Amino acid sequence: MSVPAYEWEPATRDIAARAGIDPAQVIRFDQNTAPIPPPWAAEEATRVTSEINEYPDADYLPLRKAVAGYTGVSPDQVVTGAGADELIDLCAKAFLPFGGTAVDLTPTYPMFRIATAGREAALHEVDRRIPGFQPDDAELVWAARDADLVWMCVPNNPTGHRDPDDLIRAVIQAASGVVVIDGAYAEYSGDHWQNWVVEYSNLVVLGTLSKAFGLAGIRVGYSISHPDLAAALDGRRPPGSISTVSAALAARALREPERAVANVAAVTEERARMQNELERLGFRVHPSVANFLLVEVGPQARQISRSLMWERGLVVRAFPEDGPLADHLRFTIRLPVENDRLLAALEEVTS
Repeated sequence: MSVPAYEWEPATRDIAARAGIDPAQVIRFDQNTAPIPPPWAAEEATRVTSEINEYPDADYLPLRKAVAGYTGVSPDQVVTGAGADELIDLCAKAFLPFGGTAVDLTPTYPMFRIATAGREAALHEVDRRIPGFQPDDAELVWAARDADLVWMCVPNNPTGHRDPDDLIRAVIQAASGVVVIDGAYAEYSGDHWQNWVVEYSNLVVLGTLSKAFGLAGIRVGYSISHPDLAAALDGRRPPGSISTVSAALAARALREPERAVANVAAVTEERARMQNELERLGFRVHPSVANFLLVEVGPQARQISRSLMWERGLVVRAFPEDGPLADHLRFTIRLPVENDRLLAALEEVTS
């Protein structure tokens, strides 16, 4: 059985070479990452270099304690991994039997489909309907009843909206199997999931250091859940997939969350400005509570994205031409000066 591959835009160095610009001039509006890292990152990485000749402790207890302190759960409810992506893979291995059934809501994060295919399982995709991207609630709840695993992205990527609590609760309560919530953008929507994982023993919530914390390059994610689910995940986790340096950086960021809070506030303010400017240019902008905007630009969406990338070094997220978002592009919110460069280029290529 063939497993679908995750589709990335080209590497920054290749884009720079083709556009004839310095790689530093390439701006990634396609990855939903923070525009700058924490100011202490280099110092913290240097501090732990004396330990990199040894493997990290397999239990990652200092990092798990930092996650527990940040999320308000106990360390035995925490599992760490190499980004939320590894946790998605672990959830599939732990809770989705070969040939089983999973459910997701589409369009959503492609890793759900990839992880499901890796288990040779059937995937029931419940469509989100434009313009509001709301699913058929009854269909979703019905599908959850017989599924081994339900995937939800809250807030949803790539649409940027958040499903209501009532729907999420209905799905969890109806599900006969495990519900996995990818909460990669939880800091932007103000979500706190500790009470949920206490209330629901069939719920796993994923978090990441890649978005609000500005540490995408260290590849650290985590899950919180009932201890029994955490034990099932931990039993399938590789012993050392997070490097010593990455674990130290992540633990410090989690112990000092005020920088993530400030980053979220700045992004939220800039997102509102970007929405206004994009609407001024005549585009339809979908409401978002994440660090990106999904924008309907018309049938020339892929042509526009290629012009921005190959001629100007501005990399935006385009979507398959046969999918529901073929006329859309997704823009990460970055620094104002970088966003202004994108706005000027969009006005130029669409005029």
